[in-house]
Amino acid sequence: MQNNQLLGAMQVFISVADSGSFSESARRMGLSQPSISRQITKLESHLGVRLLQRTTRSLSLTEAGQIYYEKARRIQQDVFEAGQSISGFKDTPSGLLRISAPHTWAENIITPYIGEFLVQYPLIKLDIESNDTFQDMIEDRLDLVIRVGRLKDSSHIAIPLSKLRMVLCATPAYLKVHGHPKTPSDLQNHNFIIYEKFNQLIFSNDNNDQQITVSGNVKTHIAAIMLSAACQHIGMTLLPDLLIDQQLTSGELIDVMPNENISVKNLPVEHIYALYSNRKHLPAKVRAFLDFIRTKF
Repeated sequence: MQNNQLLGAMQVFISVADSGSFSESARRMGLSQPSISRQITKLESHLGVRLLQRTTRSLSLTEAGQIYYEKARRIQQDVFEAGQSISGFKDTPSGLLRISAPHTWAENIITPYIGEFLVQYPLIKLDIESNDTFQDMIEDRLDLVIRVGRLKDSSHIAIPLSKLRMVLCATPAYLKVHGHPKTPSDLQNHNFIIYEKFNQLIFSNDNNDQQITVSGNVKTHIAAIMLSAACQHIGMTLLPDLLIDQQLTSGELIDVMPNENISVKNLPVEHIYALYSNRKHLPAKVRAFLDFIRTKF
């Protein structure tokens, strides 16, 4: 049997097994009873085993038939899900798209492209909110969530948008007054804008880690405050490159140690992700935004 014939016969067999009757299967599939019987016979001949035990009063699966039925049902489900998984591509992206992102990231990676996105997809309406805490996407009715860092195990699907590099930065004015540090140890003489309690920087080079404790007069859990304070010449800070790309390009901020691999102890900031709920059918509006925003990185 050819593959298409085999799949057709497999579908007939599943229908017969589910209904327990040739005549009922024929009615459900819109075929004649002799056609159903012929396809079952061809399938058994192809496999070389008897799948159904027929008597004048009943129809039941043989042991081989039971095994084949379970496998065939799984194949049938896989074929269905394969079609569902790409059905979003053929739909027209439209409707309300609800997105959540940390405040500073919403401002820096979503806001600049809103107009361009809506020109491409005029049937989509955007509802963007800023939230720095983890959210229940189902309960909060969110389509997409932007998050930064190392993700915990989750029932959500995570799409990496970009890898991040942490940049030690300061303004030219600050460095002019306080000096440009040459080594990690020099940082202990500088004022820092610190994220919460994370005041230990790790310099990783050739499998050797050097840990430096820094101090400063500004401590916050909001990246926008860290960025603003740095731009006001208050001190140095460590921020993801994508977040300060504009300031680095304009020269408002300087990458103080561009050749160093720097991280914050116990604060993994490695990737920026887009998360969506684990649904077999991804709406076209979500797919459109994912494809669009990934091109920006």
